[in-house]
Parts: sequence; structure tokens; C-alpha cells
Amino acid sequence: MANQSQPSPVPEVQIQSRGAFRVAGLRYEGKGAPGEIPALWDNQFLPRMDELASIRVGREAYGVSRAKPDFDKTGVFEYLAAVEVKSFDYLPQGMVGWAIPAQTYAVLPANDVPGISPMLDYYYHQWLLQSKEYVAADGPMFELYPATYSQDLIIYLYNPIGPR
Repeated sequence: MANQSQPSPVPEVQIQSRGAFRVAGLRYEGKGAPGEIPALWDNQFLPRMDELASIRVGREAYGVSRAKPDFDKTGVFEYLAAVEVKSFDYLPQGMVGWAIPAQTYAVLPANDVPGISPMLDYYYHQWLLQSKEYVAADGPMFELYPATYSQDLIIYLYNPIGPR
């Protein structure tokens, strides 16, 4: 019998509001060439993450993306490999802090890092276009790596939205 592929299940999108918070870590600016952001995590941020232990909140990690003003023309964006922090006081040398505003998000689960692109494609090219209630809103998008990530490899993608 031939192996028939099953259609991929449609991911469940949850709508969540989140208050403002702060993150700190190491910044990247570029077009996201293959391997650049994983290298930021593996070779730079993860070896230094414990330097934030005295101001860190929780056990989650964040990958925060925000478009540069001329993103539509250049494709250049900023990305921060980070953890949540209580304050920006006493940041280790070379680390930066970003304030994330209160926002409503469309939240999608991704299966590990290779699952991020397919989920973002689904969000932008299907869910957002079909939504009768929401449109994309200005603000940073972020990946949430929960404390359980090392066991289940589930990442949550937070995409800012507003009412249609």
C-alpha cells in the first residue's frame, strides 16, 4: 500500500494580552542570513546568559524581532536573544535592554527552531488574511522559549495584533 501523506493540522492560534515587560541580552542587526541568529544564541548569548542572573525574571528566554524603519526596502531588522529582567541597571558589557510594550498577540506554537518559518508563513499568508477580527499591529514580535523548551522543543510565537 502506498504511503499517503496526511495534511498538516492547522495550528491553533490563541489571542493573548500581555503587559509591558523588559528583556536584556545580545543584539543582532541584519537580514537573517542562514545561521546568523542561531550563532548569536549558541556562540554568544547562551555562554553569557548567567551574567544576567541577578536581574533575571523567570526561566524563559526570548528572541525579540523588530523591523528597522526602512525594513520594506532593505529587509534589515533587529533581533535580541534575551531573558526577561527586572531593570536595565547593571547590564553586563555589550548587552542591551529593550522595553516591550503592553500588547495583544496572536500566539502560535512552533516545533523547535525549524518550525518557526512555517508557522510565520501560516500566520502571515493564511491566518492574518482570513481573520475577520484582527490585523497586524506595530510592535516587536517575539519567540518565547518556555522553561519546558529543553524537554518538548515547543516555542511560542507572539505576533502583535489589533482590532480590524
